Amino acid sequence: MRKFCSFLTGAILAGTVPALVFGHSYGPPPRVTGGPGDNARACTLCHTGSAPNAGTGSVKILLQSGEVYIPGVKQRITVQVADPNQQRWGFELSARLKSDPENGQAGDFNPVDQMTQVICEDNAPKPCASGVTFITHTTVGTRNGTRNGATFQFDWMPPATNAGPVTFYVAGNAANGNGANTGDLIYTSSVELAPAIPTAPSITAGKVVSSATSLEGPVSPNSWVTVYGSNLGVTTRAWTDGDFINGAMPYSLDGVSVLLNLFGAPRLAPVGFVSPTQVNFLLPSDLSITAVTVQVRNPAGISTNLPVTVQANAAQLFTVDGKTVLNAHANGSLLSKSSPAVPGETISLYATGCGPTTPALIPGVVPSAPAAIATPPVITIGGTPATVVGAGVVPNTAGLYQINVQVPSSAASGDLPLVMQVGTASTAPILLTVQK
Repeated sequence: MRKFCSFLTGAILAGTVPALVFGHSYGPPPRVTGGPGDNARACTLCHTGSAPNAGTGSVKILLQSGEVYIPGVKQRITVQVADPNQQRWGFELSARLKSDPENGQAGDFNPVDQMTQVICEDNAPKPCASGVTFITHTTVGTRNGTRNGATFQFDWMPPATNAGPVTFYVAGNAANGNGANTGDLIYTSSVELAPAIPTAPSITAGKVVSSATSLEGPVSPNSWVTVYGSNLGVTTRAWTDGDFINGAMPYSLDGVSVLLNLFGAPRLAPVGFVSPTQVNFLLPSDLSITAVTVQVRNPAGISTNLPVTVQANAAQLFTVDGKTVLNAHANGSLLSKSSPAVPGETISLYATGCGPTTPALIPGVVPSAPAAIATPPVITIGGTPATVVGAGVVPNTAGLYQINVQVPSSAASGDLPLVMQVGTASTAPILLTVQK
């Protein structure tokens, strides 16, 4: 991949490059995204492998929240450039107002790493005085020698108010890395985003429940909790890798956040899933055992308070269907009616809200290493005590505990009730299918 057009090579060697050329010394010039008012040849102005979109690869714009934007709410955008025969990568993207697709700048771009940079229409870096803004790769971002494809991530802040539909235009360069401008392949794409306007949220009374069981009742620190209501969010999605910063969980998804009110002060909770009718959030691992109320907030307002009972231990086992425990064989495959547990076998159960760990978790940060449950769980299967082999949080996950337990060798065949107790709190009986 070349940083600029081949006709400059001789001028550089001769020392006769016009000053204008160096307005932007790496990455493509502005106006090569294939959008309205851009150079119709896109990046093929400099890269002469073929006409745009003539190869077997592609460039894609990946949107966490779907083809919508929420005014004033930041989005993480991913550009994916792929080609099975190439090994160096680049792109340029712009966001235009549909009402003025040639010159109507929509929102603002911000790099999140060293792979991308923002340039203005006059080749200068931000802040741009006027015109359309472009985000593109850096030299580091080209990743020469990387086969098949590469992704670029950056943040886009949409317009602060409803600006009507917005279109992203992108050109991707799948280069062969030979240091010349030949043999490179250019791909273009676009996607239109519609504005999504929130309204004030409302929580349904009695609908703050365990995410594992969907039942009301006490919950404990490091528990997944679900809130049901209306107008909670305007998108439907779970968190993705792009929502995390250095392992820290997001406290807002698409403008939706959860406030815990305790001791007369608010505290944010990590948010893992949002939709118009449901929000899943994680109680902080160091949450005080006290009276707590919950509110959901979005850009249009905040809900009323609803109480939730927090106690030191309130383990909840995840189920398949609300009745049958979610568990796995030692090889990781899930147990089922057709693949039941066997007496004497060690299986894995999954739970949330099993309380403190040793060592203690860092609130709001995904654990990177195992941590044992401080109060070892006690499990019975079919009324018979079962040996707990190990119990702790699952590394690289949030709010999830794994309990490895040996099915009693005396267990009968059939659907047997399984109960787990942590401290003084016990789970409701859940069924485990055993077959001798």
